[in-house]
Amino acid sequence: MSLDELILDQQAFAEAHHSLIYRFLSAKKLPRDDYYDVVVFGYLRAVKQYCCRPELRLKYDFNAIAWRKMQDDLAKHFKAQSRPSRKAVTVSLEELLYGSETFTLAETIPCTSAETDRVESVMLCEQIIGLLTAEQAETLRLRIDGYTDREIAGRTKCHTRDVDAIFASIQAAVLGLCLV
Repeated sequence: MSLDELILDQQAFAEAHHSLIYRFLSAKKLPRDDYYDVVVFGYLRAVKQYCCRPELRLKYDFNAIAWRKMQDDLAKHFKAQSRPSRKAVTVSLEELLYGSETFTLAETIPCTSAETDRVESVMLCEQIIGLLTAEQAETLRLRIDGYTDREIAGRTKCHTRDVDAIFASIQAAVLGLCLV
């Protein structure tokens, strides 16, 4: 069921039962400011469904239907937040390069104009990819997709120490390329 604009009767019903959203968030011990937008659409779908289907009113209480819809939206939200792509590691340009105590990533990337930087970055990426073995490229792709070392080890059927070693060799290749 899509969520179209509520008709006047549905709007009045939604307003009359609006406190249910706050009771739900309170029962789940969730901050209103962070999760209201997550559950409100489930609540509104429940209003529309409850008002449009009279057989539901005979069988179920509105609170039960709304609670379930809000719970479903909350579960979808948490599932989306836990997807591997959401766990991607963010690296600062000011972090020291792996195995180096003096070079930061920012120091290895040349800077001039924006267009030149983009072209140079693409060329640098192509050079880096050309240096990598198939195993290194696959490991790097999995990391970019947000997988942890343990997940990468499971997918590539190797040990987590091997994943660390692969990343060390990738970083050494990148450092060697940037210092040339």
